Amino acid sequence: MTKLPGLLEKAGIKDIIAKKDLVAIKMHIGVIGGYRTIRTPFVRNVVDAIRNLGGQPFLTDTWGFGHLEAAFYNGYSHATCNAPVLPSNGIKENDYRTVKLQDGFHLKKVKVAGNIYDADVLINFAHGKGHGSCGYGGLIKNLALGGTTGDIRHQEHELEKTAEGVRDFQEGMVDVVKAVLSNKKGKALHIAWLFDIVEHCDCAPFGMVPFVPDIGILASQDIVATEKASLDLIDKAPPVPWSVADRFKLKAGDNKFLKIHGKDPYLQVHAAEKAGLGTTEYELIEL
Repeated sequence: MTKLPGLLEKAGIKDIIAKKDLVAIKMHIGVIGGYRTIRTPFVRNVVDAIRNLGGQPFLTDTWGFGHLEAAFYNGYSHATCNAPVLPSNGIKENDYRTVKLQDGFHLKKVKVAGNIYDADVLINFAHGKGHGSCGYGGLIKNLALGGTTGDIRHQEHELEKTAEGVRDFQEGMVDVVKAVLSNKKGKALHIAWLFDIVEHCDCAPFGMVPFVPDIGILASQDIVATEKASLDLIDKAPPVPWSVADRFKLKAGDNKFLKIHGKDPYLQVHAAEKAGLGTTEYELIEL
């Protein structure tokens, strides 16, 4: 955790935050009963780095008023994190800005959560873990399902019912991410928290044994490179005994989420690259 401020500086946080910028820190707050979420001291580190640059940070997630209750239950508050917690799209999920996509894979219009769209800067702070619909839920999923409204999430999940449902769903996620980032050129930073890596989403109201050792934190202004590096590091990692790794006979080098969920998570990464959101080529610099 003590290296996190240095990581943020190395990733260029000073270049994207100006004095008095409103800074949305998009997280997955989790649910009441779940606990594999980003721990508050790490959130506080990010908040303090933003405040030191003169930015005005707030934590945010979707699902309206209900997620404010979950945030308090899971320990996220102004008192613990030094920033207020706001619903990304209003207490009834009816605060949004419509973004039209000229060349989306499947979606032509996306409702972007109002408080994320209106913020000057977006910090995409995601916990890497499994996801039943796309294999892996990381930086792309954090914005694709958490930066919009309920009806758009429904449209994304409807894509799972097509003949190419696995691919189409992940391409639909990329459509939403493209809309969310449409007014954040040079004003977004992506942080992957690769601890407590389990097979299911933070929505799960039960505990699981992490199936690989803790890896660390990645940060970059390129969402595609950061997501690709996250998946690569997870796949290279050795399995942890007494976890889901035993059931699926996982080993270092496996496409682990593909083996667990039967869905290749690299589809979303390559779709995001094709959509012009970044590159799968990266250099991993360790601090």
